[in-house]
Amino acid sequence: MAAKSELQFAGEFLVEECKIVSTTGEIYDIMEIVEEINVFENIYTASISGDIVIKDTTNIVKNFPIIGEERLILKLQTPQASPKPETTIDYTLSPLIIYKINSQYGTGETAQVVSLQFGSVEGFRNQTSRVSQSYSGVPSTIVEKILRDENYLRSKKTFYFEPTANNAKMIFPNIRPFKCIKHLSNISNSSLNNSSPSYLFYETTKGYHFRTYDSMCREEPKFFFKENVGGQLDEKGVGNVQLELDSIVNYQRVSSKDTVKNLNSGMISSKLITHDVYNKRLDLYKYDYLSNFDRDIHPDNGESTPIISQAKDPDNGKGLTDHEDTKLFVVSTASGYSFSEGENYPYQSDNLNQTLQRKSARKQQFENGSILNIEVNGQTFIQAGDKISLEIGATSAITDDKEDKQLSGNYIVTHLRHTFTKSQELKHKITMQVAKDSAKGNALPSSGIPQNNRLGPDKNTAKSVDVSAGYAVNQGTVT
Repeated sequence: MAAKSELQFAGEFLVEECKIVSTTGEIYDIMEIVEEINVFENIYTASISGDIVIKDTTNIVKNFPIIGEERLILKLQTPQASPKPETTIDYTLSPLIIYKINSQYGTGETAQVVSLQFGSVEGFRNQTSRVSQSYSGVPSTIVEKILRDENYLRSKKTFYFEPTANNAKMIFPNIRPFKCIKHLSNISNSSLNNSSPSYLFYETTKGYHFRTYDSMCREEPKFFFKENVGGQLDEKGVGNVQLELDSIVNYQRVSSKDTVKNLNSGMISSKLITHDVYNKRLDLYKYDYLSNFDRDIHPDNGESTPIISQAKDPDNGKGLTDHEDTKLFVVSTASGYSFSEGENYPYQSDNLNQTLQRKSARKQQFENGSILNIEVNGQTFIQAGDKISLEIGATSAITDDKEDKQLSGNYIVTHLRHTFTKSQELKHKITMQVAKDSAKGNALPSSGIPQNNRLGPDKNTAKSVDVSAGYAVNQGTVT
């Protein structure tokens, strides 16, 4: 199908190619029978997934046949003048793999609706290979070696990475490739963003990514979405396509304000005890959200403020971050210089004292911070990990502000679903979950809770009552 240079309406898309390749090399073009395509991206998973729904009159499952080992050649794009790999969804050179038949049911005498599950071929190869090899060097380089290795993932996709600062030397004993990469992400520090340890390894429709939350937050917003700006017509009665693309179709706030959960998860504060088995030594490391806030990079950059207050508990004079025992990590480690034959050993050990607490807290901050589910008109440019800006109107009647300062601001796209529908209305929509680890604007109050309910000094005195002989009640007083 020839590419178009201009959008006719928001959500328009082109199916350039859609073919199934059997294990024998036979090709079946299913472009004309596709009903719907869904593609899922997630910054917490190492490979993409999706499903494709077809309306079939030839019983493709039986006659082709489909056995769960087929390749799917797929190319989709938003109409554009100069298509690029960064603006299209192109799986022609690295086809997807169909590994499951989700459902199959009849809709008439001869027609069937079939849903096929697919995923990236690297995800499939991860299930069929194990790494038994030693590596040394910077973790970002080791990750690329595993990703490209002919014995493991054999990926030809673009690899976007953030350079790491530390050197690692390790042996992987018969471990899945993705698990090796996850271990490397857990011990890595960024060389660009304040030694950030918050590395993630994930796939989008544009390639593989090995980067930190901080690198996502440092970028300028790639897309700007506003509430209720669509539906406007020009003097000819034609809708403004760009405004429709910039409009938030629907949004929902995800309930995530749970202070007890945030305390227990180590998001606010934690303590790490390391047992150095070589030097026979115990070391203690402390972490708290407020002390590290300026060290981390946040989506709203200079306008970001903490999502917890600095208020002190009036009973003990402590703030939330002063309770270091809310989350306790205990690990065994070995000194980085333990096995050096020379004077300078260039490799770090597990590096957990520089990564574990801060990385765990950052992940919890994005999973339990400010989270929204939003729906917008689709564009094949958007991917998980992008930084976007939202402008949402105020809903309170007691303010003159036109913008909701709590909900508006910059966010990171953490989950994303492309839905391409052909059956009833040609439409591409995107449903995504966006998150940020901070607030925007003025900081939360730092004063403590006033105790205006005290009636006198005697009311502060602790009492113990022996009830073994039963209660004696007189005028509402326990005696």
